Amino acid sequence: MFWKKFFKTREGFGQFAGGLGIFVNLLLSGVKLFIGAMSGAISIVADGLNNLSDVATSAIMLAGFKISARPPDEEHPFGHGRAEYLAGLFVAAGMILVGGKLFVSSVEKIIDPSEPTAGPITIFVLSLSVAAKIFLGIFYRHAARKINSSALNAAALDSFTDCLATSVVIVSIYLWIYFDVNIDGGAGVFVSAFILRGGFQSLKEILNLLLGERPDQKFLDDIKKIVEDAPEVLGVHDMIVHSYGARRIFVSMHVEMPATLELLAAHEIIDKLERKLQSTFQISATLHVDPVIQNDAAFDEHKRLAEKILAEIDTRLTLHDFRVVPYKSGRKLIFDVAVPWNFLMTDRELRKKFQRRLIELHGDDRAIIHLDHQFC
Repeated sequence: MFWKKFFKTREGFGQFAGGLGIFVNLLLSGVKLFIGAMSGAISIVADGLNNLSDVATSAIMLAGFKISARPPDEEHPFGHGRAEYLAGLFVAAGMILVGGKLFVSSVEKIIDPSEPTAGPITIFVLSLSVAAKIFLGIFYRHAARKINSSALNAAALDSFTDCLATSVVIVSIYLWIYFDVNIDGGAGVFVSAFILRGGFQSLKEILNLLLGERPDQKFLDDIKKIVEDAPEVLGVHDMIVHSYGARRIFVSMHVEMPATLELLAAHEIIDKLERKLQSTFQISATLHVDPVIQNDAAFDEHKRLAEKILAEIDTRLTLHDFRVVPYKSGRKLIFDVAVPWNFLMTDRELRKKFQRRLIELHGDDRAIIHLDHQFC
């Protein structure tokens, strides 16, 4: 069938989802606004306006996927992948805007109520609307997981919120028809509250992506495992991940290897690891070699001393890139320290404390410490 061509690419999948959202929401908003205007039920009008806003957000999502599909150019060498995040941002902002307006209208309806004239046919039509939004939400959720899309995740949450909102409207109409209880304004407030909650939740998720949130731990662990499984690799550190969209992820890290390994051999190993990471995770990987001295008693003694002092300061501190060079009548210890996020000392305090303790134990030695604040 013709629509299958959309599912061949990530952008096609997203564009099909956006087009489907426009069609379904346009249909639902037209029906609900007509019924709401005829019946005078503010909760139905509110629900229809919410669907009308979904038409706009679906169009923005469609445009976002189209833009994100553009290849890199001179002005955007990392591509246009973050356009999808911006589309999700508009989806969330649209939910918040509509939710706020509906809240105000619903409060006014509570203050100055009027009797709705909706009947069983209205309940039937709105029930079909719930079924349509459930279908759309399930499709969005499936598509979001299939292509790892934050924008589609926001759209799925919006659809499921709409299902709940419309269900509340149905209950309010049912209570009016069969029990002569008018909760139309209160139902509108309830609907707006759920729309606002979903909007702020989506906004938070999208902003985290735009600001640069910590990558998923399993993703980091899987990358490290491939590198650490290489027999020549002794360890990895200083891992950094930059995301410019779902398929524009750049990873760099330092790889510890024996100092005795020949340069050409180390280079070939690193090349193979970079290619393996790129093919496995569809990322751009850059690995840096850190030589590690082994089987040297004097070197090992100084390293154990540095590790002992760090453990006295905080057991979470670890060192790497350790070197020892002559210094006057003693030695100069040069190394990097990985600092955890919630470490309370300043860089200067940590260096001074280490230096003071080192002089107490080995008066002729000094330390040059580079502090690595972790990005992953």
